[in-house]
Amino acid sequence: MPNSKLRKKGDSMGGKLTGKARTIDNALFGVLLAAAAVMVVFAVAAQPEWSLFSGFWDIQFGEAGLITDPVCTGGCGAALLNAAVLMVFSALLVRLLGLPFTGMAMACCFMMAGFALLGKNLINSTPILVGGCLYALYKREHFSKYLYLTLFGTCLAPLISFLMLYAKPGFRWLSMAVCGMIIGFILPSVSAYTVRIHQGYNLYNVGFAAGFVGLGAASVLKGFGVTFTTKGSWSTDCHLLLSIFTAVILLGLAAAGAAMGCRSWDSYRRILHHSGRAVADFVLLDGPGVTLMNMGLTGAIGFLYLLAVEVPLNGPLVCCIFAMTGFGAFGKHPRNVVPVMTGAVLSALIMGNVPITAPGVLLATLLCTGLAPISGQFGWPWGVAAGFLHMAIVQNTAILHEGMNLYNNGFAAGFTCILLIPIIEAVKADPEV
Repeated sequence: MPNSKLRKKGDSMGGKLTGKARTIDNALFGVLLAAAAVMVVFAVAAQPEWSLFSGFWDIQFGEAGLITDPVCTGGCGAALLNAAVLMVFSALLVRLLGLPFTGMAMACCFMMAGFALLGKNLINSTPILVGGCLYALYKREHFSKYLYLTLFGTCLAPLISFLMLYAKPGFRWLSMAVCGMIIGFILPSVSAYTVRIHQGYNLYNVGFAAGFVGLGAASVLKGFGVTFTTKGSWSTDCHLLLSIFTAVILLGLAAAGAAMGCRSWDSYRRILHHSGRAVADFVLLDGPGVTLMNMGLTGAIGFLYLLAVEVPLNGPLVCCIFAMTGFGAFGKHPRNVVPVMTGAVLSALIMGNVPITAPGVLLATLLCTGLAPISGQFGWPWGVAAGFLHMAIVQNTAILHEGMNLYNNGFAAGFTCILLIPIIEAVKADPEV
């Protein structure tokens, strides 16, 4: 039974939940805490000694630009601990601000945990969150209205880490604070504009907006003579542990979905008929059980693809799986992600300039699923076309923001929509075509 009838929306602070809605909220909050607990268990298993905490410390003060694997910086256990901390931090913010745990909340928390395996941490995320708070104060609105946008906006956290490492010693912390607060302050306005450009067909809208903000920030800093350098890292020695960890998370979500009512194909298949075009909150549309099952299955597609091409899992690749998993609550499902991924793989194979197992290609193959609504709305051939075009574009966008936008695929997806959506609408408007 859809959950939309069970929730009564209150004011901007989220309102009061009663009865079954409160039970559902507590259950989804518990799922997030359980996922974080699994991360901690695997973190301790990977690094059972003091290096777990020293590695965690190194991650907080290390590089974060694309592509940086925190497993190389602090160790596999420390990277998972960092992910657990950001997931709990995000979930607690949602709970403390009185927001209901909808599909957006689940997507946001999984994205925070996932990208903690690709560059985010508490140190480089906090200034941006402060900037979001300042924007809410300026607008005289409750911060809950901008929480998700600001959390997603931490995709520009590498810029904060860069300033921490390379700014003049006397200005490092000041420059970090000022830059982060400016980013958090302007992102709401920019993202409100960019969503009108792609019309909801790019699920990573904040990534699109952040690309322009990152472009502006990088350009200004280069104007002052700053040279951007990111060493980059890519681990290959934690495949078995991360594979088991990922399987446990995905199976756990599916099991939780079954426990909350999704026990048959009939109860699940209705989610496959949604286009996924924003706003497509599956918790509100189809209920928590179906949503959790879909999260597990959608993430499994990315996981199985990586196993099929025989690449060892690492922090960035688990990040991509978590991104697919999280948005399995907010727009993605197997029916609309597979065509887009197929198009991306075909693009890499046909162009042939880089192998499909290259780091950037792997990330793009999984994260191009932010364009899944195109497949859901217009059919699988257009989904294939979107993935094909995205793979070509994404290889040329990171240089614009100097790798400072972790959601680079969201940035590229926005350009893909700008090019493709008008063509689709023109073609489909002609009855003879």
